[in-house]
Amino acid sequence: MKELLDSKSKKKIDIIEKIFHSNKHSCAQSDLLNDLNLTYPTLISMVEGINNDLLGFGYESFSITRHSYNQSYSIGISENMSIQLVIHAYIRKSSKFKLLELLLTSSYTNLESLSRRLFISYSSVRRDIKDLNQLLSKYSLKISAKDGVRLEGDELGIRLFYTILFLTAYGGELWPFSYIQYLEITKILKDCPKEIYVAGSIDKSMLVHYYFAIHLLRVRKNYLIPETRSFDIALYTPYPKESIEAFDTFTSNLNKYLPNLSNRVLTFTSRLLLSTVLAMGNYSPIDKVPAFFYCEDQLKETKIVETVIFMIDLVEQHLSIPFSSGEKEKLLYSMLSVTYRYFLFKGVSMDLSSTIMGFTEIQRNVRKKHKINHMRDLVSQMMDREELSIFDPFRKELEQNYLLVLEKRIDFSKHTLPIKVAIFSIISNENAVFDFMSYFSNYYNVSIVDNIETDTDIDLFISDFVLSPQVISSLSISQPVVYVNTRWIDSDYEKINTKLAEIATENFINSKGS
Repeated sequence: MKELLDSKSKKKIDIIEKIFHSNKHSCAQSDLLNDLNLTYPTLISMVEGINNDLLGFGYESFSITRHSYNQSYSIGISENMSIQLVIHAYIRKSSKFKLLELLLTSSYTNLESLSRRLFISYSSVRRDIKDLNQLLSKYSLKISAKDGVRLEGDELGIRLFYTILFLTAYGGELWPFSYIQYLEITKILKDCPKEIYVAGSIDKSMLVHYYFAIHLLRVRKNYLIPETRSFDIALYTPYPKESIEAFDTFTSNLNKYLPNLSNRVLTFTSRLLLSTVLAMGNYSPIDKVPAFFYCEDQLKETKIVETVIFMIDLVEQHLSIPFSSGEKEKLLYSMLSVTYRYFLFKGVSMDLSSTIMGFTEIQRNVRKKHKINHMRDLVSQMMDREELSIFDPFRKELEQNYLLVLEKRIDFSKHTLPIKVAIFSIISNENAVFDFMSYFSNYYNVSIVDNIETDTDIDLFISDFVLSPQVISSLSISQPVVYVNTRWIDSDYEKINTKLAEIATENFINSKGS
């Protein structure tokens, strides 16, 4: 959401990010001047402005310090701060964000009245609206300044856009709604059918709370989703007895906050709210597919469940060790939730990658790269199959989201054959083994060989002393040997990881059906 920032704030963020992502949060002055195309007076002024801004935001523990002795700048940051908090504070301060915030609940008779409300000039409002409409076009939304100023677009899309916008800008630091408190929404959620959401869970709790708040706010302001609006998939309907009872209680509680709705509209609102909760699904406390997916006639007719099960069977063929029943159920639930999301929100943009920093950057951990590469190829092959033709309207989006699900749900340390490793250490094999297992066991199915005479089927040797040709020959070592320092350093872990990834990719990932 950096598009909401003005040019000066963007430049400040560039300076902060450049210093923060430099080694030890310290950056040479020359790098700042050259890489960011700044003059020395501008840099001095900008840094002073940033530090003043940080004090104004209440972030005294985050500051930039200039070191004259070596012409560098560093950031001092405490454990209760992050760079995202600073960026979000700048977003909240921007006139474009404040304009969007006003249009969530109100429309204005003309640009003059809006400019007075924002305390900026008429020309600035016009410029902000022009810039915002470029951003909003990605979400099929628009700020219209004809016959008044208002936000236009699909109401469901408006609610989703503001949910992500406010979640990003405010998070858990501030609660921007005065008409309903966070704990009040928590109370409503306690009676939500537990097959789709478990109250008290911290998993996506903020996301669900923000959506509920915005949904209720828009309804109270009489911005309604018409009952005649068509959906490409059925809205949530409770089927088990306990879910039906929970749904009725949930709807009754909702009536306290939306007292002017008829019973019919209130029921529709409840179904729509819970459908969105289901579509935001893949919640960690839920380990069973909601009955709705099996009982709803429309889902049976479209064969969505059947198709997703087919996909999971294809995935399992590419693993050396199959899923347990519990793992398969979790994976099925996750993939059905993602699939339901795209059918429910068809025509509504969900460009989370441009809104939430790092949302799709799942390869940051180098130990996961071999897994991601394998899964990416697998998902790409699956999505091209004729059996998945029902997903054609959002094939590209689903491909990316299925990859995210598989990365989350498949533990390669369980589903690939073991990589046997022998470790030689001049000081202590026990220490080296502990370091090795602590660092790699969650990413590879690795096992340590204690006796190379009784177990000759070894895939990798690691040693902190050189093995002579005679030793290698006497031990019949034909596999790779990775040499490391006595006390392992980052480059040692990197070398080992490279070799483990090669072994896992070439030898231990089942290639049937690839």
